[in-house]
Amino acid sequence: MTPTESGAATPQTDHDLAQAKSGSSASPMTGVTSTATPTEGAEIANEIDSTATTTNAVPEEQETLSDPAVSITVPNTEAISTMTTTVEDINSGSNAPESPSTQTSVTPGADSPSNISVHNGSLQAQPEFINGRSTRTGYVYDVRMRFHSNVHGEDDHPEDPRRIWRIYDALKTANCTERMIKITSREATVEELSLVHTEEHITNITKTMSMSKEDLLDMANSYNSIYLNNSSAFCARLSCGSLLELCKAVATGEVLNGVAIVRPPGHHAEPDEAGGFCLYNNVAIAARYLQKNFGLRKIFILDWDVHHGNGTQKAFIDDPDVVYCSIHRYENGTFYPGDPVAAAHTTVGEGSGRGKNINIPWPTSGMGDSEYIYTFHKVIMPIIYEFAPEFILVSAGFDAAKGDHIGENLVTPAAYGHMTHMLKSMAGGKIILALEGGYNLDSIAVSGLACTKALLNDPIDALEPIIPNATCVQTIHEVMEVQSRYWKSLTPMYIDPLENEAAHQSVVELSTVLSVYRTEFLYQKHNMINMPITNTSHGPDFLNNVHCTQDLYSTEPLYIFVHNLGEFCTRTVGISNVIRPEKSVLVDSVAQYVDRIVKTGNQLIDIVVPYHPATEEEKIPLKEKITALLADIWDNFVFMAGNTRRIILLASGFGCHGMVAFMNERQKDVARYVSCAVLIPGGEEPLPMVVKRLGPWYLENSFVVVADDHPIWERTNQKANSRVGNLVRSGAYPY
Repeated sequence: MTPTESGAATPQTDHDLAQAKSGSSASPMTGVTSTATPTEGAEIANEIDSTATTTNAVPEEQETLSDPAVSITVPNTEAISTMTTTVEDINSGSNAPESPSTQTSVTPGADSPSNISVHNGSLQAQPEFINGRSTRTGYVYDVRMRFHSNVHGEDDHPEDPRRIWRIYDALKTANCTERMIKITSREATVEELSLVHTEEHITNITKTMSMSKEDLLDMANSYNSIYLNNSSAFCARLSCGSLLELCKAVATGEVLNGVAIVRPPGHHAEPDEAGGFCLYNNVAIAARYLQKNFGLRKIFILDWDVHHGNGTQKAFIDDPDVVYCSIHRYENGTFYPGDPVAAAHTTVGEGSGRGKNINIPWPTSGMGDSEYIYTFHKVIMPIIYEFAPEFILVSAGFDAAKGDHIGENLVTPAAYGHMTHMLKSMAGGKIILALEGGYNLDSIAVSGLACTKALLNDPIDALEPIIPNATCVQTIHEVMEVQSRYWKSLTPMYIDPLENEAAHQSVVELSTVLSVYRTEFLYQKHNMINMPITNTSHGPDFLNNVHCTQDLYSTEPLYIFVHNLGEFCTRTVGISNVIRPEKSVLVDSVAQYVDRIVKTGNQLIDIVVPYHPATEEEKIPLKEKITALLADIWDNFVFMAGNTRRIILLASGFGCHGMVAFMNERQKDVARYVSCAVLIPGGEEPLPMVVKRLGPWYLENSFVVVADDHPIWERTNQKANSRVGNLVRSGAYPY
């Protein structure tokens, strides 16, 4: 039931309109100041005036004044008490949605370049309908959604009511709304909300309409990141119902696609609980609504909001007909909503829904156009093509946009346009973008505009060259490793050795095979043997990966060398991912160092890093293992003869991190006994640093060989940092 239907008068006279514009209507909350302050009232009044300029259409101001469904009157105390105070009232209101077979209320825009084509040198109008479907883009927007605001003292709350106005204003200023069809807004019914939410949750939200300010604050604090006022429940129903009305318009062919400029957002709202600025899960309800009312079964939901949509995922976790795909900041599960399990890439769904949940979790901020476009091409679009959805819903949060202080990512409007363009080529063009987050008002305005222009078939700004960073490439690789088990269109990567073990087949890790090879190779070529490890706590990782020359206690110089085994390069059978041995090689990049050390009469302790760590979760424990192993070797084989010989520390690859950690742990011994430290880090990762106390010694007694294109050289004008050592360019040495 709308405010007008419950007794609030639509502004029909100059006095009524002036009162609505000034924001001086009675408060919608008992004993509380109005949610429309004089300033807010003036902004809303400006919106009313600004919507009356569309050509070849009923002026939107006339629509507003004559159609109760789009009234902008601020409800007074008496009106709010009867607007929808019980769950029963919501369903019994005369604004309940029409049946799916009835006509959606639309307001057509003016003819525009989107309706014109050039044929044989003359301009011709594009057809409004092709095969019974409209060629136009729809949108839904209602100023009354701004009545949901924070009344408890935080004027700068990020979920700002102006968010929807800024997007709408950007579309209107660019003349997009003149080329679009406006869909009439409405509230969702309890029956519709119940497609996802529990009766108790709906009742709890509805009760807020008659609560005192103190009770509202108590209830808001019982949730995670929620604010409430007496208009919040109405606005949440209006946000959801308006999206449903747009879905109906697209599903019935009255518009081709659409943009829902709605708030409050929805993707954090779980079936039984509000959270993360979200009261009802708009997109999840829309998916169920489409399935129930229009015979659509396969729905694809893409959530590009920077936060994981925990509520949407939970709603479809075991549904084989709805694919939920989220691209979000993760940071080991510490980024909101902060669930390290639910938001991880290993969460793929449950029961018959396994494989229909796709999480793409960024381990850090700073992801931009290259990373998102790369993700689309490697994961999202192949899966959409294979799934072949009948409808696409986008939880279009713009908090990954460049300039957003919460998301801290770098996605530009052009990238949002390109992503929208790719998506609208699927599902017969049936796609709706529904606003979720996005908290920089400028960023959401230009991003929302770019997406809308893509739906309108306007040219999209060109992108810079797409070169994803290493973190992105590794993340997508891990996602594909998991998801390739369920999607044939992804490069086959999934291997589960436990499945073979369960089938009573012999399973041997390739690292074990290679360690046996290296033991034989070092013995045959250099007469080196396995070095006994006295401390068994290092585990099996280093059991066959530490070798030494046999005259270890001589006075000859001793090298301690920590390095990766090399690069195992392989080709696989495309359909099964089985390695082709005849096409696979081991590139042993350290063999030349071992040869030179041994052949020039030195002694050597050779330590192979047992595996390549790909994530921070793997890097930290491996570095600790290397550090502990070096300390054990130092105490039992090196320390006693340290003052009688030269000791050189040598490391490459990830071994550099373990070596520097050992030097920091034993800084006094290192400064006293070690003649030189040589590190060859490789790659573009930050260089490991010694502690400040060891810095002067390290700068004087080290060579840190760094690639010519390493970012460290971009800071050549800065004061040298002794903690990274004596830097030299790799191009100055033949090896």
